Amino acid sequence: MKITKEADYALRIVAMLAKSGTQMEAKLIAEKNGIPYRFTLKILRKIVQAGYLKSFRGVNGGYMLNKAPEDISLLDIIETIDGEIAINICLTRGECCTNTEKCAVKHKLMSVQQMIKKELGSITFKDIIEEMQ
Repeated sequence: MKITKEADYALRIVAMLAKSGTQMEAKLIAEKNGIPYRFTLKILRKIVQAGYLKSFRGVNGGYMLNKAPEDISLLDIIETIDGEIAINICLTRGECCTNTEKCAVKHKLMSVQQMIKKELGSITFKDIIEEMQ
């Protein structure tokens, strides 16, 4: 499993907005995180659509959290950008082999995947911003 650059940027954007606690313009978000502006807009759009951010239009427009930092986990943002986490293709909805019920490898990988998702789901942006202090 590898988190994409887009998901990494999304995590940084949400952490920045959580820490600031205020509305910020997309251009400033892009500049402070070293992310190309157009890519920042694409990422912001996805996070807004998922309901974790809200956007404001106009001269005083920008973005801010739509939920409390303690109500947004790393898993929420990663899966918003990259989709459901799967450490192997056989753990996605589309099965890849015919030996799925007896496959010891699949069962062990599923256990590891569940641990990863549980850990990512337990880390909130409140935890992140406390470490940023």
